[in-house]
Amino acid sequence: MNQTMNDNNKHDMRWYSTVRGIAVVSGVFSLIVAGLLMQNYIADQRGLPEKEALYSAKLVQQKELLSQNPRSEEIKNELRGLDLELRQGYFQRKAFARRGKYLLLVSIAVFLLAMKKAISLKQALAMLEPEFRDQDIEAKSRMQARWAVGMLGIIIVGGILALAFTPGIELVSTPIDSGEDSTPPQPEYPTDEEYQNNWPIFRGHGGMGISTHSDAPTSWNGENGEGILWKTKTLLPGNNSPIVWGDRIFISGANETEKVVYCYSTDSGELLWQERVETPQSTAAKDDLQIFEDTGYAASTMACDGSRVYAVFIDGDIACFDLEGRRVWVKNLGIPDSIYGYATSLVVYNTLVLVQYDQGEADDDKSALFALEGKTGQIVWRKQRPVANTWTSPILIDTGAGKQFVTCSEPWVIAYDPDTGDELWKAQLMGVDLAPSPIYANGLVFVIQPNETLFAIRPDGRGDVTETHVAWTVDCIAPDICSPVSNGKLIFLLTTPGVLTCYDATSGDMIWEHEMDDAFQSSPSIAGEWIYLLSEEGVTYRIKASDKYEEAESKSYLDEWLKASPAFMDGRIFIRGDMHLYGIGEK
Repeated sequence: MNQTMNDNNKHDMRWYSTVRGIAVVSGVFSLIVAGLLMQNYIADQRGLPEKEALYSAKLVQQKELLSQNPRSEEIKNELRGLDLELRQGYFQRKAFARRGKYLLLVSIAVFLLAMKKAISLKQALAMLEPEFRDQDIEAKSRMQARWAVGMLGIIIVGGILALAFTPGIELVSTPIDSGEDSTPPQPEYPTDEEYQNNWPIFRGHGGMGISTHSDAPTSWNGENGEGILWKTKTLLPGNNSPIVWGDRIFISGANETEKVVYCYSTDSGELLWQERVETPQSTAAKDDLQIFEDTGYAASTMACDGSRVYAVFIDGDIACFDLEGRRVWVKNLGIPDSIYGYATSLVVYNTLVLVQYDQGEADDDKSALFALEGKTGQIVWRKQRPVANTWTSPILIDTGAGKQFVTCSEPWVIAYDPDTGDELWKAQLMGVDLAPSPIYANGLVFVIQPNETLFAIRPDGRGDVTETHVAWTVDCIAPDICSPVSNGKLIFLLTTPGVLTCYDATSGDMIWEHEMDDAFQSSPSIAGEWIYLLSEEGVTYRIKASDKYEEAESKSYLDEWLKASPAFMDGRIFIRGDMHLYGIGEK
């Protein structure tokens, strides 16, 4: 019996030393993590860390240089690199705060459990006979030596973990005044040239409806297949327009039961992949949807940043896939309150997806802009908007003095800084029932009040510019659906009944007007010297983009109802019809 008790006591003594060591190490580790979390919090609340602030100042300096040299690719590359490094620092701090709090909770839990056990064992050992404790001194010493080594190992591992979780903000960049021949940091997003060579959003780069390729097809016929590279049946309906990146075309489709993103080959029209989109929020709130026939369930055009594609639907579901069809993330922005059904298209900017999510009435405080991180779907910034629901889509413009994210909803035209969401300027010009999207040309932002007015706004103001920066207005037969298009000197408007008008982009003077023989919902596009007009009944007209009305002798035909706007690539046009997706071009 006594031998058994002695064995138990020795066992308790060995465990006491071990548990005490665990308590000490976990307590110290908890203090280290808590200190790092506090340092991280102060950095977020009181300003940027010293090195990051230095690079932020350099970013401002580079923007000033860019305003003086707007065509300098070297400055643009430097800006992209600095912007990338700043964003990486921001998200590293956010990731550390998120992971660090769980690490702190675990280490505190270990400390408390170890302390509880150590106290219990110490109380038991206090009841031992002194001679027993003396006889066990040697054993205790050996155990304490092993415990010291173990403790040292744990501290080292803890230090490694602390370093791994500490956000590193050692930014590397080429000094502005350096004469060294070094390569600028490579950003995680495409260059402007790559965006221009593809068709990444609604109406192409910037949302302007301008093709950078001048060799667009000029003739095709759906009846005999002339000029048609391929024709593929679409599986679900959708009024969104195709987008293109490289050798892939993306559209979305939906009905009352399912929502799907599709990817096709530009060369063959083959369906490469299709993926469903669903969230618990959208499933639970389908009864609250307001569906307008002309909108449908998938009216918003997708967006692509060269690595991922993004799609948003009428129920507020927004999803991201990589180019191979693997789902990256999906979330729901809330069921939109829209009398037309949500139809605004997405825009990509650097590492962000920009979402204009307008709903309700202007004074309902429901409308907002979201900037989502492309890789994760996390909200980078969110801004409330004093506007009503709309059908318009935003555009991203480069003023030379900086990028602006321009939106148009009742009653405001508002421009934002796409990096921060800060409001730059606004003009109270808009009424109800807005559908045509704004464009930017000749240094002016053009917006349309359907059936009434064309406005030209200078984008260099700040604050409310309603009375100061409206360059000119024209009361006219303004489009109710189709967005305008401009070649920089002239601006062209197309109404649904087919009235095409041409205005001087500098003065607003009307140059000519012509009544077409068709109706139109697809917005006009410019490729080379020609304006492409796709009628509802599938007829494509080509009109010379000049100060005199000149129509090409030949028309092109597709035996299908057309609403979506076309996508232009090198020697190709991609058109979505009511039932099919077409690749137009030579085989």
